[in-house]
Amino acid sequence: MSRILKDKIEGLYCKCTKSDVAIFNILEDRIKCIWCGNEIKCNPPIEFIRKEACVDCEGMKSTFIIDSTGQKICTRCGSPKYKILKLK
Repeated sequence: MSRILKDKIEGLYCKCTKSDVAIFNILEDRIKCIWCGNEIKCNPPIEFIRKEACVDCEGMKSTFIIDSTGQKICTRCGSPKYKILKLK
């Protein structure tokens, strides 16, 4: 289960993990994985987290952050998403 805290987000997928165990620090204009340094450009605060399959990640499960502008961004590949697959 993902948790949004004041300065970090726990329970996200990352390109360095096989499941939703990564922890990202929340910075001014991005979030950053504490393990591999993967940076995801966004506009904090993070409003919501969704778990879905990502089209660009070959249909693999991922987490998507929804930032303050309403943009949905995959935490595995880092690009904004508009096409979403349903999890099987």
